[in-house]
Amino acid sequence: MMSKYIKIRMRLTGIGIGGAFSVPASFKLDNVNTPFKNVDVKIDTGCSVSTIPLAKFKAHGLNFDTLKRDDITNNIDYITSYGVETGGKNHKVPKTYDEKMVCEALKFRHDIYDFEINGLPISHSYIYVNYNRKGNILIGMDILKDWDIHIRTIDTGETIFLGCPKEQINDAYLQELEDTFHIASELSTKNIRYN
Repeated sequence: MMSKYIKIRMRLTGIGIGGAFSVPASFKLDNVNTPFKNVDVKIDTGCSVSTIPLAKFKAHGLNFDTLKRDDITNNIDYITSYGVETGGKNHKVPKTYDEKMVCEALKFRHDIYDFEINGLPISHSYIYVNYNRKGNILIGMDILKDWDIHIRTIDTGETIFLGCPKEQINDAYLQELEDTFHIASELSTKNIRYN
């Protein structure tokens, strides 16, 4: 079923401090024949560049060394991870082919197709792929900067993420903002762009 916005209840951590906004996503990548369906992604406003750690999908039978080698030899654009993604390790920017092959922090830019988050079609056309990490798929601010997003704790004590790409804002989303946070009328008066 196609969604008109994303609404997520924060999943608490095992220790009761903090939590995460996790939802299913589906997509295809330009360098992998296998479509990915209903895989768990995390909405992460502290992540600057959305990333798919492909090593997480070992069961798909992908050869990560071959995919990485192909990206390096084809001069696919890449960046180096930092922060939480690297487990606290500092990585020098690799220069040679061999340095790039052993560097676990490289993320390569790839086209993404049929991209949906929780049933909501996403028009973003690329994402970064890491071949060494097995952590979480992170949807970061490179995508979320183009969204209207709200995170609040409601009367029940639950923390809710409610968001919609700005280009897709619709009456159903505005109604959900009003029903959940009582703020749709406040946004309507600020000339929020919606179709």
